[in-house]
Amino acid sequence: MKKTNGKSKNFVDALATDLQFAVLTKRGRVQILVKPSAKELRKRGKRGWQLFGTVDDQTAAAAGLDEIVNKAISEVEMAAGDTDPKKKKPKTKKTRTKE
Repeated sequence: MKKTNGKSKNFVDALATDLQFAVLTKRGRVQILVKPSAKELRKRGKRGWQLFGTVDDQTAAAAGLDEIVNKAISEVEMAAGDTDPKKKKPKTKKTRTKE
């Protein structure tokens, strides 16, 4: 059985609460949703986005969102630096022969 800490969130937990902000990550990208609906979160989950963090209360939203976004950006940059993009091979020109 997995143990999770209280700060970790998943889409099921996020759907159950009314959120102010949701920070989502995907390979090389970060997305911030303002007052996301359950439909928006389900749609992003189906498209491969990972829920990085959420901000529930409006009073400490600015500070909490700033911290979550900075962490998300640093993780995405680290992950992008680990993988090398595939290099394309130069195309060879085909020569036509006249018969």
